[in-house]
Amino acid sequence: RHRPLSSCTCCWDVASSARMAPRSPLAAPLLGASEGQLSGIGFTAAVLSLVKGCIGAGVMALPWATIQGGAASAPALILLGAWNGYTGWLLLDCDAPGSYSDLVRLALGRGGVVLLEGSLLVVLFGVCVSFQVQAATLLSSLPSLGRLASHDVYALITGAALLPLVLQRSFSGIAAISIAALAVLCLGLTAVGLWGLWAEGAPTLPPQLLEPPTAHGFADFLGVAAFSFGGQVFVLPVRDAMARPRLAATAVGVSTAAILAVYAAVGAGGASLFWRAGVKQLVLLNIEPGSPCASLVYSCSAAVALLSVPLVFVPLVGIASGLLPAPSEPRLSALAPSPQPQPMQPWRREAPLRALLLLLTSAAAAATRDFGLLTGILGCLANLSALLLPPLIHLRLRGRRPASAARPAAVRTALAATDALLLLAGFASCAGPALLIVQQLARRAGE
Repeated sequence: RHRPLSSCTCCWDVASSARMAPRSPLAAPLLGASEGQLSGIGFTAAVLSLVKGCIGAGVMALPWATIQGGAASAPALILLGAWNGYTGWLLLDCDAPGSYSDLVRLALGRGGVVLLEGSLLVVLFGVCVSFQVQAATLLSSLPSLGRLASHDVYALITGAALLPLVLQRSFSGIAAISIAALAVLCLGLTAVGLWGLWAEGAPTLPPQLLEPPTAHGFADFLGVAAFSFGGQVFVLPVRDAMARPRLAATAVGVSTAAILAVYAAVGAGGASLFWRAGVKQLVLLNIEPGSPCASLVYSCSAAVALLSVPLVFVPLVGIASGLLPAPSEPRLSALAPSPQPQPMQPWRREAPLRALLLLLTSAAAAATRDFGLLTGILGCLANLSALLLPPLIHLRLRGRRPASAARPAAVRTALAATDALLLLAGFASCAGPALLIVQQLARRAGE
């Protein structure tokens, strides 16, 4: 069994069971409880784990997406943050033990699990592609390397460089890579901000943020912003890891507010600094390519993007291998928590699958350069698990929860109506923007 990633990063050590005592050190969140605290993690560690599960490479496209969203960017970001926080609360309100996959199985049966894990398979595959696109774009943007080969060649080179990483037998150091990736991400955004202040001067309000967006522009913004949330798969494991699970809903609310504040600062800040010169889909490219700062930031960020691919391969191969026949033991959910470190399934069986998946991600990365549009389409797909399934699960389980029966009839009716409304809105947030973004990708492919 393999623990999942969010659309953009890893929260490898979050999943643990509340019934296990003592807990394995590897079952705690990345920022876990102090030594000797075996009963569960604290509130602060839970909040930081949820934040860490969401913030990732997708934040690099937020300044560009903010410009595309125009005057609708700010209200839409706030609405999307509140929506994600509420769907996290819906999962907690179901009051069922186990993982997200267990909850889906309870409410929707085997078909729901196939839908959930199928969508995650596509999203995780796309995240691998986005990491390789990011690395290839940064390498080809360096003057010394850009003269040697094009973006598509560097995308294939990244695949060759990743082969020994994805074929390794053990991923025991994966959490350290995740923390290093977050640190380099923060340093890169800091460098972009300092460069913008030096090169562009004080930030000013972009005129684009005062204008209504086009339908395609709003779809771009919604997709990228949705890609940057999507931490619902971590809510139940974090709850089960907490010393005081009753505070899980508060932790979800606080973490959602923190994530929203970070995204608003990055999106509006980057847009306000670079709107005159034009905000790039990958905001790091707004640093002048020939400068020493750009060389350092591009190189480090490209290296971290490549090192982050194995993080995504853990759940990607875990889900994909479930599609293969398993003669020895029944398949377990890719989202189920486990107290043990996660060597992947028998290496000889998985090695060809890993190599095939890497070949496919490399080919896809060579075929596209649109980092922003790619993250946008992934965000629309991620909305299935983040925004569509939680109200459906809550609606299906409304009569099975003791807490639900104790509520006044008016409250139960209002919650059911809200679930139905969010279910329709969730479907629209998946299908509508996805179709518009696919149109843009198809048009650019034909040019």
